[in-house]
Amino acid sequence: MDMFKDLCCSGFARRTAEELAEQYGGEQSKGLVGGLLTQLASEGGNSEATQNLLAMFTGKQQMSLEAVAGMVSESGGEQLREHATEKGLDPSLLDGVMNLVKGMKSGGGDGTDDGGSKFDPSMLLGLVAGLTKGGASGAGGGCDGFLQLLGGSGDGSSMGNIMQILEGLAKSFFNIKGKSSPAIQSWQVAGAAENANDKNFVKWALSVLMDLLFPGRKPKEVIEEGGDNDIDTGDKKDDGDVKGWFDGHPEIGKMQKDVFDDIFDTGDDDQNEDDDPSPIVPMPTDYEDNCSCLDNAAILFLNSNLLLEYRKNWRFLYSSRNHSKSLNEMMERICYKGPTILVVKDTSGNIFGCHASTSWIDTEEGWVGNGECFLFSISPKMAVFHSTGKDENFQKLSSSLLAMGGQAGCHGLELADDLASGDCNANIDTFHTIQLSQDKPFEIEHVEVWGLGAEPDMDSEKRNVRPRQPNLQTRGGNVDMLDLESQIM
Repeated sequence: MDMFKDLCCSGFARRTAEELAEQYGGEQSKGLVGGLLTQLASEGGNSEATQNLLAMFTGKQQMSLEAVAGMVSESGGEQLREHATEKGLDPSLLDGVMNLVKGMKSGGGDGTDDGGSKFDPSMLLGLVAGLTKGGASGAGGGCDGFLQLLGGSGDGSSMGNIMQILEGLAKSFFNIKGKSSPAIQSWQVAGAAENANDKNFVKWALSVLMDLLFPGRKPKEVIEEGGDNDIDTGDKKDDGDVKGWFDGHPEIGKMQKDVFDDIFDTGDDDQNEDDDPSPIVPMPTDYEDNCSCLDNAAILFLNSNLLLEYRKNWRFLYSSRNHSKSLNEMMERICYKGPTILVVKDTSGNIFGCHASTSWIDTEEGWVGNGECFLFSISPKMAVFHSTGKDENFQKLSSSLLAMGGQAGCHGLELADDLASGDCNANIDTFHTIQLSQDKPFEIEHVEVWGLGAEPDMDSEKRNVRPRQPNLQTRGGNVDMLDLESQIM
């Protein structure tokens, strides 16, 4: 069936598209839509490429695109600029998108308008498909659209341009989705609004780019050598490298789709964020006002580095802003609660912490946890530090200290019993980590803990989570079989 011709010839579709165009751009845009429908039908409707692109969109989405086409075709798309600005598209993306729009006039590929060039609606279809559907092939996670954004910004796949587009996508995502997302709105109340810092989006962008900038190298090596402080922003990557990197970070494609589905009104009506098992932003539950020191960029960073099963819900367990500042108080609230994220802010403003893969328990001078544990830094650097595989000294907890990695007297992260001070070390076997705080030891301003995913059954956790005793050295060949079974089960 010729979907395109059916759409163009449908009086109902034409009237609906005209009404949408009038809503966005006024009476003049309404009049333009009829001409665009006719133009598409006569010039592009029968091409296989146009048909493939149209097939990606539902009838309602096609009508929305007709309204957008009406805005684009008049005055170089200034109505679209106003519409996108009102929606919340970040300025770092807006100019690039408008450059792409200007190139949609036949004979105007250089962004100029000679007054006689004619708008090509099929180019709009290609752009929107690339940004929201993955391109003409329907694959690639939206990398086609990402590359188009890079091209629209004028400097192609340079590192500076990629960082700018990433920063713009993240800011646009929170600007736009924050108007309707219960998760983002809840985090605003929990502290993200008070902690807002746009500079952290730059740190997030750099953290995502580490494997494109320094393939095969650990963040620890790059940070300690200062490589992340001396980036050549003019260095250009080829499209194949960008695609491989993009496909390894699906959160970028998800944000890109959400942002431009909202701009072009091409979202799926039958889907909402509750349907996403691994959303960009988790829903915080049981939280209290301003209980957190995290901002939007930090939440995006942490959630994107968790296993998919932990990304939907974060359960508020403890905050030194809201509860007694003592390890005993924290133990009562976090033990047997399943995997957690623990965040520390020291008095110098450094923010860092750990992901515990296993319920916290009194480890009786032993250890719990597995190789899914990691340490992380948010400020001044944003990076994750994974297990080395050299030992299993992941989580230790008693009434006198909480520790992650390393050994007695030299832990990767350690908190004292009064939660007033702590220590950290880079030279440990457990994690590829930097020294998390610039101060050693450090003074603690704030601590918070979030449970991840569904709350487990406490009795089951008490039966299954048992500490490995320190005399059982895996590297020496001695393995606690009961503990190994509990990790597998």
